[in-house]
Amino acid sequence: MEAQVLTRQLGPWSAGKGPLQQKLARSLAQAVGRGLLNPGMRLPSERTLARALRLSRTTVVAAYDVLRENGWLESRSGSGTWVSATSLSVAAARGAAQAGSLADSPLLGLMQRREDADMVDFALGTPLPLHDLPGDPFTLPDDEYRALVCDRLYYPLGIAALRGAVARYYCERGLASVPEQILITNGAQQALSLAAALYVQRGDAVLVEDPMYFGVLDILRAAGARILSLPVGERGVEPAVLRDRIKATAARLVYLTPTFQNPTGAVMPRAARSEVCQIAASLGVPVLDDEVLAELAHGAAVPLPIAAHGAEAPILTVGSLSKLIWPGLRVGWLRAAEPVIERLARLKSSIDLGSPPLTQAIAARLLGAVEQARAQRCVELTAKRDAVAAMLREQLPDWSFRLPAGGAFLWIKLPSGDAREYAQLALRHGVRIIAGPLMSAAEGCAQWIRLPFLAEMPVLSIGVRRLATAWREFCSSDRRVGARVGWV
Repeated sequence: MEAQVLTRQLGPWSAGKGPLQQKLARSLAQAVGRGLLNPGMRLPSERTLARALRLSRTTVVAAYDVLRENGWLESRSGSGTWVSATSLSVAAARGAAQAGSLADSPLLGLMQRREDADMVDFALGTPLPLHDLPGDPFTLPDDEYRALVCDRLYYPLGIAALRGAVARYYCERGLASVPEQILITNGAQQALSLAAALYVQRGDAVLVEDPMYFGVLDILRAAGARILSLPVGERGVEPAVLRDRIKATAARLVYLTPTFQNPTGAVMPRAARSEVCQIAASLGVPVLDDEVLAELAHGAAVPLPIAAHGAEAPILTVGSLSKLIWPGLRVGWLRAAEPVIERLARLKSSIDLGSPPLTQAIAARLLGAVEQARAQRCVELTAKRDAVAAMLREQLPDWSFRLPAGGAFLWIKLPSGDAREYAQLALRHGVRIIAGPLMSAAEGCAQWIRLPFLAEMPVLSIGVRRLATAWREFCSSDRRVGARVGWV
């Protein structure tokens, strides 16, 4: 197994208290139990793993020794260290925890509450909730509340009030829509999952951006898709490249985030959106337009969704209130042609019968306050973006990035080194970050990190200071290692 693959599977193993060798040994044992490391699998050498984790070789040797003594690992003369194929410890652990296709997914670990309260979490991309919207839209009138709690129906397509509110929302943005074109989902993640389930069979080619939102990679891997990349530039994905790649790969689905792309912040121009519509219509390939970040403009106008440029094109538009108003609401939606919505609704009803009506009713009221929410988020995120950028320029002047016109992230290029190794060292300085390869289907972007500006301002300040301290140590250790092996 390659050291970088093992590093990704171990995740934030060094967080919390205790000696590093004990935490590393425990994390390796847990990886065996979850099925991430299989019996008979060869592990990286102590020296290779130490470099990937930014540790001393002595620490890795000590962790491997502990696991050998307890039957997890075995050494074979002249051929390295292996997960034991005969150990009772390994057999018992694997029997207690059955691994699935998403065993090494980062999403579950990112979403859970952590015990290490002092850790600055720059890995999670969820905003603080908006509380100061007028009219308290989080509270339902008594008559509406009573009617909902007495209702026995499930509404797999969503309640009429919310489907109508979403349709009006798109009409106001320039995309003519009717309620019959709307499916309500449990967040945008379910909307994306349903689209993948409808269009993708095992082995099918799917074109995605590179880099991209890693949660979609989990969805597509679970579906057994053959995931192929589209490069993202300052203007998003180029339509000519998209057309050529669809023809060359016979792709069954395309996933794009053309507005404030996650993580680059790129915005696809109007003319390119129109061309994407023409490509989708002429080649008959559905395009998923993920608009979850589209409302997070930093003073600029929000572009029209792709579907507004071609009524007949097979475009599925995904939206949510999570980033704009509150992540905990878990209300999202899909807008597509009516026959597609009917097929998606049958899929959804087989999974959960329908989304909770009470939260849907609250979401319908919140959509009436989108303009106020948009204004509040603009003020908040623009100030935080500019503050974090100023901190980085002062404390980490050799890091390079551009200010996005919207969204919630800075996409930062390190001047040297591997971002996965730096992320491991940053973790031990009390800050979590996402390294670029986690956001790349091809595991590229090795010199990039994603940095959200979503936390409270004091937390952002502490986090940047810790990143700067970790970077100084990272550069210093690189020079020491380089001098020993003749790199510099």
